[in-house]
Amino acid sequence: MKKYCLPIILFFLNLSVASAHQDTSLSVIYTSKVINLHFLQPNMHVFVDKQNNTDIQTLRGTMFLHLNEKPRRSVSKNSLSGSNIYLLFWINNDEEKPRSFYISPGIYARECVVFSRINNDYPWVEIPGQIDPSKNENAYRYFTVSPGVEMQILVRCRYAKAAVVSLKPFLINPIYFDDHVNKIHNNWYGLNTFTYLLCGLLLMMLLYSFANYVQNYKRSFLYYSIYALSIAALLFLKAILYQRSIPFNFFYEEYFDYFLQIIGYIFYIGFTRMFLDTPKNYPLLNKMFILAEVILAIFLTVFTILYFTDASYSKLESTENASKFFLIFLGIMYLVLGIVKRNKLMNYLLAGNIANLIGGGISMFLISFPSTSIFPSTGLFRQSLFYFEVGILFELVFFLLGLVYKNKIELIEKVKMDEAIKQEADRQEYEKQIAILSAQQEERSRISADMHDELGSGVTAIRLLSEIARQKTKQQPIEEISRISYNANELMTKMNAIIWSMNPGNDTVNSLVAYIRSYASEYLDNFDMDYHINVATDIPDTDVSGVKRRNIFLVLKESINNVMKHAKATEVEINIRFSGHNMIIEIADNGKGIDPEKLNQFGNGLKNMQRRMEGIGGSFSILNNNGTTVKLEMPLH
Repeated sequence: MKKYCLPIILFFLNLSVASAHQDTSLSVIYTSKVINLHFLQPNMHVFVDKQNNTDIQTLRGTMFLHLNEKPRRSVSKNSLSGSNIYLLFWINNDEEKPRSFYISPGIYARECVVFSRINNDYPWVEIPGQIDPSKNENAYRYFTVSPGVEMQILVRCRYAKAAVVSLKPFLINPIYFDDHVNKIHNNWYGLNTFTYLLCGLLLMMLLYSFANYVQNYKRSFLYYSIYALSIAALLFLKAILYQRSIPFNFFYEEYFDYFLQIIGYIFYIGFTRMFLDTPKNYPLLNKMFILAEVILAIFLTVFTILYFTDASYSKLESTENASKFFLIFLGIMYLVLGIVKRNKLMNYLLAGNIANLIGGGISMFLISFPSTSIFPSTGLFRQSLFYFEVGILFELVFFLLGLVYKNKIELIEKVKMDEAIKQEADRQEYEKQIAILSAQQEERSRISADMHDELGSGVTAIRLLSEIARQKTKQQPIEEISRISYNANELMTKMNAIIWSMNPGNDTVNSLVAYIRSYASEYLDNFDMDYHINVATDIPDTDVSGVKRRNIFLVLKESINNVMKHAKATEVEINIRFSGHNMIIEIADNGKGIDPEKLNQFGNGLKNMQRRMEGIGGSFSILNNNGTTVKLEMPLH
């Protein structure tokens, strides 16, 4: 019986070795067939350790699944992100020299350990070969197969807790490693270029908004600059870290991109509240926005707690999706209110919100259903991020349109406000001037009355007494008494002229003409001379100040005196007429005229007359025309 034991043992030993292929149903990968890159999925089986406590030495081929079996099998993202994943395949070095390879279970495998054994009778042994530190990629491991050796390879990996993870195992020839890495980093169908351009636009908007905040201290621009910074950082990091298996990219995809997105939306809602002045213009919308900011902050807090307490991917995904569905609901409510309010400024932001909503919705749909046939199978239009970025671009365009429109409205309002302030200032200044003029008029009336009552009576008394004294000394005239009487008469005339000019009731053209006619008639009646006073019938009903009345009267009076003293005329004519807004007075005589070379003999009289007329904005001129003509011209306005 003993002679049969050894053959029987060898038979079962060979049977167990053969069954290694039968249990796993794996096709062997021959090294000679791996030129540059080999996709492992058709040649491997997968085991998902959901409890994360399986001893690898207890693994059996029957525990593994083949993903290419019918019906087609797959590993869910929840399983990839929350479990230890084991990949099993056979490799045979059919060449005469050692062959080395890099193996990668997928870019977002944050943990990767490689084991090997000859067959099922041997324990799994960890291969010490690791990624070259200079490669700076964590999702790759290095191993070598000796010539003529066939072995099992087992890869234990754990994926990041993110929606972008996928099972894409590759076997890579080391000479092709750099090309492979560069290709997957840059093979984004031009989306990275579009992303960088959009980041540049967002950076410009950030600088513009922040500059507006610094100059005007408007919080709406500060909030928009934080929103632009958050979204620009999100997109820039997405482009710069695309398909890179480094620790920061794992952190970014798991947590930081969600953090930037929610922070950006919170501040965008705050910007919308400030930009539209919802507390004043739309109280209901303002309450809804405040509630939305609180809810988003709660979502972010819950997500942060779950992430840093190492919660499962399903909980993180549920929280993230709930917040996104809430944003969609908020966008729909905003759309409804915008349609009801029909405000043009709100419509600009609303259009941007709709674009953002549509772009984000398409992006979320592509992430949730990556195998959909609605969109092209490859290319730029297959990238979920592209639609998200297009939504942001249109939001940016409509924000600029809204900003231009608001600046236009604010400019119009500012002009109206400035005009109202100017009108109010003019009104106050006018009232002030009216008050001053009223006070001046009252003071003029008081002085005029006082002069008439006090000085007038005194001068009249002097005049009467001097006349009485002159009559008593008629037999023996006293020259001084005659001078007193003459000066008293002159003083009375001048005082009457001053009282007339100061009385506000005489501040009209009619009063001026009447006074000139009265004075000229009374004065010229004392001389043996023919005189004519001609006044136009179209006397304007216009006010004229006391200063103008006084100056033109004194110049007229001086002109008549000069005629009586120097002209040796027998006839004088005074013409008063009006031309446009000017009053013109001409005093013409038939005397000997004025010799231009002897004007100096009149001394300062003519200069004073010239100065008085210029002081009231008028003109003074003397002409020789068969006598002398003095022309006075004064503007009435």
